[in-house]
Amino acid sequence: MRTVSKIVIGVVAVLVVGGGVAAAAYGFGSSSTDAHPPCEQLPSPAEASAGLAGNQRLADEIKGVGGEVAVNVGTPCDDPNRALIQVDYGSSDEREAVRRLLAAGTGFGVPVHLVER
Repeated sequence: MRTVSKIVIGVVAVLVVGGGVAAAAYGFGSSSTDAHPPCEQLPSPAEASAGLAGNQRLADEIKGVGGEVAVNVGTPCDDPNRALIQVDYGSSDEREAVRRLLAAGTGFGVPVHLVER
């Protein structure tokens, strides 16, 4: 194999590995937007309120993640009879901390939607 070919293969390998490391470190290729279920599948505001009231401890833990985090009943659809738990956050660090809490906990029994302020 010629030296030039070896150099080209080495450079390509470095770029591929470097790209993989960057993707893992910075989340390229992953979505930071959260989606909620279709509106027709969301519970009523009363059910969402009951879910929030039923796990106030989790709501308080989520609020404790950061100064810009809020937990409320939200109505993200045009239909005011459809609701969910809406968690507003201000930074990617807050978002990840909220996601970890939700993954480790029992949840609210209704959908939760994360929204960047």
